[in-house]
Amino acid sequence: MQWALKEFAVTSLFQAEPEYEEVEQRRSRRTRRLKRKLKGYGDGELNIVSMIDVFAVMVFFLLVGSSISASKLHTLNLTIPVASNTPSSTQADFQLAISLYANKVLVSKSGERTSINHIDAKVDIDSLSNLLRSIKAEHPNEERVSLLVADNVPYEQIIRVMDSVRESPPTEGSEAVPLFPAISMGDAEVGAK
Repeated sequence: MQWALKEFAVTSLFQAEPEYEEVEQRRSRRTRRLKRKLKGYGDGELNIVSMIDVFAVMVFFLLVGSSISASKLHTLNLTIPVASNTPSSTQADFQLAISLYANKVLVSKSGERTSINHIDAKVDIDSLSNLLRSIKAEHPNEERVSLLVADNVPYEQIIRVMDSVRESPPTEGSEAVPLFPAISMGDAEVGAK
């Protein structure tokens, strides 16, 4: 009996250890929960500092590359007037200007104006080419022309006029003749419609 009392006293002081299966179940539940929680984090941490370095270098090269390619796309082949030491009175006073409006084309040659009306809301290219050929015959060395365009003229009309000013379209008996390839553009007078 003494031995039973001793055993009772010892067991009452110390709680009985749970069985092995119960401990393993708790541990496995805890382990499963921890594994699920860690699954969202992945295997390691993401190093943001090195990623920012990579993006900074990429942005630099993208900006430099785009500015170089953009400058190649947006070049205009313009003929810029050159300053000369000769007085303007000795230079030829010939000035050719073509004003393009929504309903007509106005050709101004050294102050003389010739008007060509549109046909079916389009520029009469044949009449314009004939007039420019006659002007070119009078001034064969001249290559400059000013093209003045009104605000409401469609882009297609501008291109058609520019093409006919550069060279006359080929006819049945002749080929295309270069007319005035050095074209300067500007805005047409608003009140001259």
